Amino acid sequence: MWHGKNSRRAELLKVTSLDFAQDDELINEIKTDYDFIRNKLITQGFEALTGTDGKWIQARTKGIGGINPRTGKRRPITRAFYARTTLVKKIFETAR
Repeated sequence: MWHGKNSRRAELLKVTSLDFAQDDELINEIKTDYDFIRNKLITQGFEALTGTDGKWIQARTKGIGGINPRTGKRRPITRAFYARTTLVKKIFETAR
């Protein structure tokens, strides 16, 4: 349970197991997203990745990137894999 941004306490409300079969449709769609993003990275390069890639997961900018206003130097652009909110919602629905 979240008690606010600067709270010093947290509560674990529930633990559940999520077991997906390798032939599960959701798992296959997530793998398709991963394979698409990976292939795009290999064939088109890092800069070609966008947040619109993928149905369930996305490779989007991590951190602030761009030009550092204090130094005028370009910050490195980094990417990370994120679960889309629709995937998180589906996981919570499955866990019930």
